[in-house]
Amino acid sequence: MQCAHGLGQLRPITFAYRVSQYLSLVVSAVEEKDAKIKELKDAYLRSLADAENIRTRSKTEIESTKTFAIQKFAKDLLDTVDILELALKHVPKDHLADKTTHKSLNDLFEGVDLTRSNLLRTLERHGVESFDPIDKPYDPNTSHALFQAPMPGKTPGTVFTVEKRGYIIKGRVMRPAQVGVVLDPSGN
Repeated sequence: MQCAHGLGQLRPITFAYRVSQYLSLVVSAVEEKDAKIKELKDAYLRSLADAENIRTRSKTEIESTKTFAIQKFAKDLLDTVDILELALKHVPKDHLADKTTHKSLNDLFEGVDLTRSNLLRTLERHGVESFDPIDKPYDPNTSHALFQAPMPGKTPGTVFTVEKRGYIIKGRVMRPAQVGVVLDPSGN
């Protein structure tokens, strides 16, 4: 066998040795490239998964923001609803029964009641609902006990009066009801 440089004959062992070294370098390079390809493919798949997670998280946050964006504004309006309910509550019932003598008061009462009803319907359209826990067991997750009092004939631990209604938005308590709870006569 003649050497490519023309320097003489190469021994078959040397040629085979060089070919095996060359093949071993080629195999090593291919293995390195395969490892690099595998590493890049893994990084690519992780990036795709991260992007999908971010997309999902963003979608959830956007939906949550849309759902609860009105919460602060609605909470501010609840004070107005409370004032309207308080005004209606303090009108003497005997004055309402006499529609001729107290016509102006009756008209004012109806106007305030219509305003309150319309405001509550508007809040309901936006997912805000009121709840009244009267005669139900006291639940500290939805109500705030303002006071306790013994009430003969009532079950201890139940709500006997509601000072302010509670409100929820999309299943989450926006404002707990402010209530009075029946006290256990034994003091427990």
